[in-house]
Amino acid sequence: METFSIENAHLKAVLLNYGAILHQLWVKDKFGVLTNVIQGLKHPEDYLEDQWARGAVVGRFAGRLENPIKIQETPLEIEHEKGVLLHSGSSGWHKKFWTPLSQEKKDSITFEYMCPEGSSGFPGSVHAQVTYCLESSGLCIHYRAIPTKTTHINLTNHAYFNLSPAHSLGNQRLKINADYFLELKENLVPTGVKLPLAHTKFDFRKEKELGSIRLDDYFIINPNSNEIAALYAPDTGIKMKTFTDQPGVVVFTPPHFEALCFETQKFSNTPNIPSFPTTLVQAATEYSHQTRFEFSLV
Repeated sequence: METFSIENAHLKAVLLNYGAILHQLWVKDKFGVLTNVIQGLKHPEDYLEDQWARGAVVGRFAGRLENPIKIQETPLEIEHEKGVLLHSGSSGWHKKFWTPLSQEKKDSITFEYMCPEGSSGFPGSVHAQVTYCLESSGLCIHYRAIPTKTTHINLTNHAYFNLSPAHSLGNQRLKINADYFLELKENLVPTGVKLPLAHTKFDFRKEKELGSIRLDDYFIINPNSNEIAALYAPDTGIKMKTFTDQPGVVVFTPPHFEALCFETQKFSNTPNIPSFPTTLVQAATEYSHQTRFEFSLV
């Protein structure tokens, strides 16, 4: 396993070729102390046994899918456990070694992965790249993928953030620019119904403390929202804003460690729900997705 660093005057990121993992991200807090805002694992080798995809790129399809799926109205059997495929299962890109491309700049790096034909049951092979780039006080992640056959693609990053790592998330303040979220079945697969956030515990349209709220939910970003979400830690003064070109975000707080994941992506179970924004990518055409995490002090 190899370790790589990128840095500029404001940020430093440490990455791994396994899973193209974002292992660490160092930001100065309001006291001038460098703070790692990623809740990763201590040693790179620890990720080989990790069940939570910490910091990794998730593909070829992030989120949950019910078996079978449809590709251009044709049913297709996919890998699944109790009828559901989560984060592409045994073929998930978070469990694969990526190839680092030549690092020409100290503030960016690109990793490449060749996903074989038929992985998780999907048609076609996929040539994927992910670029991590530090731009001023922000970390930008740019995903690109080209399949050899028409297939569904939905990518994300699974970094867990805690802007005050010595403390719990309870007093950190969250804002999400969404009026609706997806209704879920008991197996956490979307039903296709969009529910209003008003008068629910999931309503973060105005910034509020997380408190004891735990989340594993898909928020539909309001149209024309520039900043889709923000997280603020009063203890460190660090604020992180999230920007993306995707239609929504899964916000996830794991049950056994203090962190929050912003999984920017298209809707889960989209191949089975025609009303959802499509995840179908035609053969030899490019999937592209950008997300940016921007930091400031308040």
